[in-house]
Amino acid sequence: MKLEYIILIILAVGFYYTNILDYRKDKNREIFVNDNLKVSSKIITKSGIVGYVTNINKNEVTIVTGEVEKTSYLIIEKSYIENILE
Repeated sequence: MKLEYIILIILAVGFYYTNILDYRKDKNREIFVNDNLKVSSKIITKSGIVGYVTNINKNEVTIVTGEVEKTSYLIIEKSYIENILE
């Protein structure tokens, strides 16, 4: 009977580490991005695109990416921003 309780405790701790801590980390990153995002910030998206912010609306952000002669403007949602680099 005690072995079942130990297995249940191990599963509960594993669930906590895999789900709840990841959710907290993502939520803290989202709060950081919302508080510190400004025009001319260098960002990286969740898909790996690196660019500079040129315009910020409520939930949409316009970024410019690419080389000097071949720039691209992308409109993304704030939730797709992974991190602010500069």
